[in-house]
Amino acid sequence: MLLYLQMIDTEDDRSKFIEIYTAYRALMFHVARKRLSNERDAEDAVHGAFVKIAENIKKIEPACPKTRRLVVIMVEYVVTDMLRRRGRHPEDDYIEEAMTTGAEAEEENLLARCILKLPENYRHIIWLKYYYGYSLREISKMLGISLSSAQKRDQRAKKKLEELYREEGGTI
Repeated sequence: MLLYLQMIDTEDDRSKFIEIYTAYRALMFHVARKRLSNERDAEDAVHGAFVKIAENIKKIEPACPKTRRLVVIMVEYVVTDMLRRRGRHPEDDYIEEAMTTGAEAEEENLLARCILKLPENYRHIIWLKYYYGYSLREISKMLGISLSSAQKRDQRAKKKLEELYREEGGTI
């Protein structure tokens, strides 16, 4: 943890990071371990996500349900990136356990169900931009992708979401 804390400037941000680290490290490892073949790879994914969290700590809220979802998205993105670099693509219909927290309430919401059906990389953009309120520039930095890639994913995600929404009987 010392490595992460050295990346953070203020004592308040360090305290916030420690709180997030303590609250979500086990969850992040669980999410990574579900998709990766060994513990060392899962640890690497969690480390990569915590580096991103430390780099963006000023924009992240202290431990709360929104933060929980955000850290899960970040570790999932790192895992997906690791799998892609190895040439193995995750299944598009993979919906992580943590994203369905409160599923009883969300199941009643057509839009939420459609969001959960989106491919992972589109779902992450939608959550980060429209639920958390991050700009595409901030999202591109968090996910380690170019701004133009984030813009294109946002555009494609909205189009796919609209298609899913209409297929499920929603009207726009």
